[in-house]
This record gives sequence, C-alpha cells and structure tokens, in this order.
Amino acid sequence: MKTTLSLSTKQSTSSSICKSCKRELPLESFYMNKKTQSPDKYCKECRKSLSRRQYGSGKKLPHCSLSGGRVSYPVITQTEDRETRLRLILHALQVVRLSMERKKAGMQEEALL
Repeated sequence: MKTTLSLSTKQSTSSSICKSCKRELPLESFYMNKKTQSPDKYCKECRKSLSRRQYGSGKKLPHCSLSGGRVSYPVITQTEDRETRLRLILHALQVVRLSMERKKAGMQEEALL
C-alpha cells in the first residue's frame, strides 16, 4: 500500500520552527551547523538568550572563573598554609614528571614500530 504525504504537512525548506519560542521563522534567523548544513534547533534570539543564561550561571566554564568564587580545584598560589602549599607544589611536579615519562615512553614505542 502506497502512502502519500500532502504538501500541507511538509515543512517549507525556506523556514524552520524554533524549539524554544515555537515560531516559524525564515532560515536567516537560525545559525547553520557547518558540519550538517542544517539550521540550529533554536533561532538566533533564543540561542543568544540561552547562551547568556548559561554563561551567567557559570555552567559552561566553572574552572575559568577565578573572580566568581567558584573554583573546583585548589589554587596553589592562593593557599595560605605554607606546608599545604608545598605539598600541592610537590604533587603537581610529580604529576608533570609522570606525564612526561609516559609521553617519552610512548614516543619510544612508536619509534620501535
């Protein structure tokens, strides 16, 4: 049995519906995805307000906001206790040293292959 779609149910290719404000807008009102060449789910206005809300709440980059008070890791230079600061510095040096050793071992393995 053959099914047919009426033209009224198909969405026009020159416009799209925003998932946030539910308005049908021309494609110029949407950002285009470079990979898929398709319009974004949200219009430019809704995407802008969504981005500003996320940035303002600190959801996107919590590790970068030093002045915002939300730092998810200890900042060594801001640690008051000298012994704790030295312990953190030594631990950081050890982590870097081990990382460099792993990288060097990986490069030597690649050279052998």
